[in-house]
Amino acid sequence: MCTLTKEEQRKIVKEKLNQMSYFDRSFKSQMIVSDIINSKLINEHSHILLYKAMLTEVNIDWLLEFTMTFGKQCYLPRVNGDNLELVKYPCRLQKGAYGILEPVGEAVQTHIDLCIVPVLAVDNNGNRLGKGKGYYDRFFVKYPNCLKVAVAFKEQVLDKINTEKHDIKMDKIFVR
Repeated sequence: MCTLTKEEQRKIVKEKLNQMSYFDRSFKSQMIVSDIINSKLINEHSHILLYKAMLTEVNIDWLLEFTMTFGKQCYLPRVNGDNLELVKYPCRLQKGAYGILEPVGEAVQTHIDLCIVPVLAVDNNGNRLGKGKGYYDRFFVKYPNCLKVAVAFKEQVLDKINTEKHDIKMDKIFVR
C-alpha cells in the first residue's frame, strides 16, 4: 500500500516534470513515438484516439502525422462537461478546457480500438494517475475493448499508485 495520497503523488511528479528541460522532453517524446511505431501497434489498429500534448506531457504530434499517412482513422478528445467527446482528425484546433489544444468540429460516435493516453504518473502495474478529473476513466467505461496505451517519461514512473474502484489500468506503457 502506498502511503502517499494521489495529490501528494501529483505534486511530486509535477515538480519533476517542471525540472525537465525542453530538450529532454522533446528527445524522450521522439524516442517514445519511435518505440510505438516500431512496436507495430499502429499497423494492428484502425480507429485510434491520440491527443495534443500540454508542455509537460509526452508530445506525440509526430505519431499523429505518421498514423495519418497510413490511412488510419484518427481522433482527438475534447472536454464536454464531465466527459470526453471525439472529433475526427485532421481538424482545426483551439485552446479549450484547461488551456489544452482541442479539436474544433462535430463530435462523432465511433469505434476506438487503440487509445494513446497521456499520464501525470504511472506505475509498472499499469495504474495511471491523471490530473484528477477522471475524464479518461469515464471514457474507457464507454470503450472497454480499446487497447489502452500510456506514454510517460521515466520521471513520471512511481513505485505504486493508489487506486480507487473507478480507476482503469493501462494495457501497455511506453516509457523513456
